[in-house]
Amino acid sequence: MFVITGANGRTGRAAAGHLLSAGYPVRAVGRSARRLADLAARGAEVWEADPTDSAALTDSFRGADGIYAVIQPNYIPDHPDFGAFQDKVAASLTKAVTESGVTRVVGLSSWGARHPKGTGPVMGLHRFEQRLSAVPGVDTLWLRAGYFMENLLDHVHTAAAHHRISAPFEPDLPLPFVTTRDVGARAGEELANGTWHGTEVLELQGERDVSMREAVSVIAKAVRADDFTYEQTSLADFHAELRSKGVSLNVADMMAEVGEAINSRHTRTEQPRTARTSTSTSTSIERFIEEEFAPRYRAARPD
Repeated sequence: MFVITGANGRTGRAAAGHLLSAGYPVRAVGRSARRLADLAARGAEVWEADPTDSAALTDSFRGADGIYAVIQPNYIPDHPDFGAFQDKVAASLTKAVTESGVTRVVGLSSWGARHPKGTGPVMGLHRFEQRLSAVPGVDTLWLRAGYFMENLLDHVHTAAAHHRISAPFEPDLPLPFVTTRDVGARAGEELANGTWHGTEVLELQGERDVSMREAVSVIAKAVRADDFTYEQTSLADFHAELRSKGVSLNVADMMAEVGEAINSRHTRTEQPRTARTSTSTSTSIERFIEEEFAPRYRAARPD
């Protein structure tokens, strides 16, 4: 039986779905039982628990053969100190693992998490790795996921209105694009079949590296818009835009740091691209754009 934390989120839902499809008992843990109704209908045992409530998490972990440990990466735009929130959830998850007796954990992390500083919110995942990996007697596999393709969906409305996507990344910088669905499915697969011992790290790099210029070219072809362009914004303008949308200074600073870290190659993949780092995360950028981005684009067009 496997416990999936963050089951309301994209990777958690995919992990739970993968395990349920394979016939494993699943305990889906999230803030809202109502939002887990679809997993309950598929046979999952649903537990409602706040991620900072270590006692509730401990109860949900008891008797599990393994857990998927997630600090959901959905930034709270007006959060005054997101790093402190990450640390609070990390402490809660770590305490629950320790007190429940679970001995097998797959944890969601990110490319760049080996660095203790200079990576924005990924610094919180570095601290999460350090904290949970220190629990004795637990085999922990950290999935350091690449750049989520779902980030492109944040640009749908601007793209529909102006045929343009703007971001702070260098236009021709290769990025390890990967889908949250593939990452979640891989988490489920590793929980069920993985053979790691101690603490290990596995980067999930996606089907291939793709630059923002190439991603926008794929979008242009999919939506049949010849005038579609990519525009690199300065980090200062990116930061100012976030602030104008009500994003807290703390979160805006973090997100600008992400741009700087990626452009400077401070955040980069470390492991070679192999069957293990990419085969199970093989959704191409073309497939994602066709299935996920293009329908939302067409629905948002100001016709």
